[in-house]
Amino acid sequence: MKTLSKTHKQSRLSFSLAIFRPLSQAWRTAAPLPFTFILLVPALSGAGASLQGQTVSPVSSRVMLQAPYYYQWHQWSQMPDSRMHLYLRLLDTRVENATLFLRMRIVSDNLVIENPRPLPMPISISGGEEVYLDAGMLAAYFLPANVQTSGNASRDFSLNGGVLPDGLYQLYFEAYEARSGSKVSLNEMPAMFTLLAGEPPFINSPAANDTLYYNRQPSIRFQWTPRHIAAGGFQTEYNFEIAEIPEGVSAWEEYFHTLPLIHQEHTSQTYLDYGQSLPELTPGSQYAFRIQATGTTPDGEQLYIKNNGCSEVQRFYYEEHCPIVPQLRIENISSTRAVVRWTEPIEARSYKLQYRKNGKPDARWFTHGEELMQGDTEAVLEDLEPSTGYECKLSVQCAYSRSKNDIVYRFTTLSADNAHLDCGNHPNSSNPDRDQTPLESLRKFDQVRTANGFVFEIEEATGSDGMFSGSGYTHIPLLSNTGVKVKFKNVFINKNYELVSGTFTAETDKGGL
Repeated sequence: MKTLSKTHKQSRLSFSLAIFRPLSQAWRTAAPLPFTFILLVPALSGAGASLQGQTVSPVSSRVMLQAPYYYQWHQWSQMPDSRMHLYLRLLDTRVENATLFLRMRIVSDNLVIENPRPLPMPISISGGEEVYLDAGMLAAYFLPANVQTSGNASRDFSLNGGVLPDGLYQLYFEAYEARSGSKVSLNEMPAMFTLLAGEPPFINSPAANDTLYYNRQPSIRFQWTPRHIAAGGFQTEYNFEIAEIPEGVSAWEEYFHTLPLIHQEHTSQTYLDYGQSLPELTPGSQYAFRIQATGTTPDGEQLYIKNNGCSEVQRFYYEEHCPIVPQLRIENISSTRAVVRWTEPIEARSYKLQYRKNGKPDARWFTHGEELMQGDTEAVLEDLEPSTGYECKLSVQCAYSRSKNDIVYRFTTLSADNAHLDCGNHPNSSNPDRDQTPLESLRKFDQVRTANGFVFEIEEATGSDGMFSGSGYTHIPLLSNTGVKVKFKNVFINKNYELVSGTFTAETDKGGL
């Protein structure tokens, strides 16, 4: 091997430094470098040319990479100096001075990210010497302008904004002789790392489309399960967001981010109790909420979780528990009036009493004219028609809502001639003129009317399809509507709640007379 004169050494060293300084400044500022720069290097003559043309081989290349690893590709060019180290060693001790170019490659099963050719950033090295480069010195190799991608996941990588897919990766640098362009590194020692993105939180409660009730509990507990594994040094925090869904809005999941938030809160716990100190939720409304998980280090580095750490957006209905009346009784029935009494629910603020003729599904509901307020437990229906079946219902108005699915009660007014009941057996063996369609079922508080105008209020009954047995009560107008207990066995009742055949037998009056 020829030895360079002192003059040639100094001349070549000065030229190399002149090239290296602006390039080192360029990769420190993370600016892409033109690949045509190498064309500006002039050919040397004489002894220098002879040394420059010799084979610079082999060169060992070893990469050290410190976790956590980045999912966002743009972050690789901004990595702190201490997180990545590259060691280059020229094993041939006979080479006094050489210039290398590097090519970066990251390889997984379905994605390859690489410099399409070595970057013209000269690195001077001598035989037996080890050169060390940190992450800042290597930043230019990771700039988007200096890399190309291939593999099955390359399209998704581009569409997802440069997010690396899950997988096992190898990162290594190949060394090339600057002048000849020949690869001179053999058996590069890569840094191995695995990316396994965390899943966003899973919401446990409230369940999707659940109904929560006003004043049923002092607070609403929102609870979720983390589905990510935080690397060392990361502190996980959760961001809770809740918004009201405006009436008529159907795409609330997609446009959640456009809804004005009612409340937002950060917590390190996996639950949040929404209590009375927080903005009040309005019964009768729908609400949507989500949980966002974030992880940061003391230095501000972000942990990557899919979907930006956001859970699915879930909806719940917020209602007031407004119960129906626990029991409604229709008493003191005459030919034109009836008294309605009930037990008051504690949630009641007012009532709405409605009634209509029985047996006509399209019959109009009439509202009792008087305003029924909290504390009222009785109302009188007047101006009714004699010998007519009616049904009525009482709905409860609570603080924010009204009771639903109110029970309909039936009764029949007495005849106008005030027929009286024989205190023994009351025969009514057959009435062929009445409708013969059987009643499907007979329930407590139902009212059965006889041909001579008496009304029996059912207390209990067994049977079906028109044939029933049981007991009940009736009222005798001539005795100030005294209640009399009766029993019946195998009587036939039609769909209009009329007694067609059978016998009601009086036992004693309701007051024990």
